[in-house]
Amino acid sequence: MTISTPVPSPNRDMTDSIVTFPGAHNYSFNTERLLFRPLRLDDTAIVFALKSDPQVYYWTATFTEESQAEEWIRARLESKCYFSFCMEELPTAQDEDNHEEQPQVIGIVGGTHLPEIGYVLRPAYWGRGYATEAVRGFIKFYWETFPGGHPAIPHAEEKRYLKAVTGPPDEAPQARASIGVLKKCGFEHWKDQQQEDSVRPEQKLMLPVWRQWGPGYAPLGLPKIHMKT
Repeated sequence: MTISTPVPSPNRDMTDSIVTFPGAHNYSFNTERLLFRPLRLDDTAIVFALKSDPQVYYWTATFTEESQAEEWIRARLESKCYFSFCMEELPTAQDEDNHEEQPQVIGIVGGTHLPEIGYVLRPAYWGRGYATEAVRGFIKFYWETFPGGHPAIPHAEEKRYLKAVTGPPDEAPQARASIGVLKKCGFEHWKDQQQEDSVRPEQKLMLPVWRQWGPGYAPLGLPKIHMKT
């Protein structure tokens, strides 16, 4: 898969009020089939559609009110360790010829609390390779933009890698699919962490944690690795 060279550029759609948030940014980039632009407060409807879908959030509690989506967006934009993007399908020549409507957001990818990253994708777009393309594109853009790690990450060691947490692989095919995406993008199993089950509070979940070292970085005592482009 060919990934276009991402170049930071101002996002003209972003309002001045969004720029004042600590976690807001004005970067955008694209891959072969997808456009990535900053998450905004006016994305409440799409965030609610994603966060209220039990197919998408199969191992965490789902939203029941749209106000929860706005609070979720605000919380992330107010975090200095937030660096995520909404993803849209790039229009094809056929779309332009047919005067199709403006592209719709199909998912979100990036860092919700760096160095931890994640992604969500609308079920209608599963099975097309978009998740792998999005995660690969984000990783490439992230390390090109922050070769020394995001400046808001407080610990030097954590600046050297990205990590991701998946759902229990024995409980849902979505978790196994996510693990496959992460492995394709260079992540390796790091450890397991225990977490309260937000759906069944009386239970505990053991969740796999995956890690991908940045270009030129590796654990002490191991040879440096270089990300494939």
